[in-house]
Amino acid sequence: MGAIWQFMKKYEFWVLVAIWLGLLVAYEITEDATFASIMGLISIVAITRLAMHPMWKKADNEAE
Repeated sequence: MGAIWQFMKKYEFWVLVAIWLGLLVAYEITEDATFASIMGLISIVAITRLAMHPMWKKADNEAE
C-alpha cells in the first residue's frame, strides 16, 4: 500500500489525468452529467497542482 501511495504522490498529475480519462469514458457510455461535473473538478485540481510544481519556481540565486 505504501508503494502505491508513493507512486501517486510522485506522479500526481498523471494519476489525475488517468482518473479524468476514466470518467470521460464513463460519461460517454452513460451520459450522466455527474461524471462531467467531476471531470471539471478534477481538471481544475490537476491544473492547479501542475501550476504549483517546483519546476516553475525560480531558484533564489536566479531571482537577483
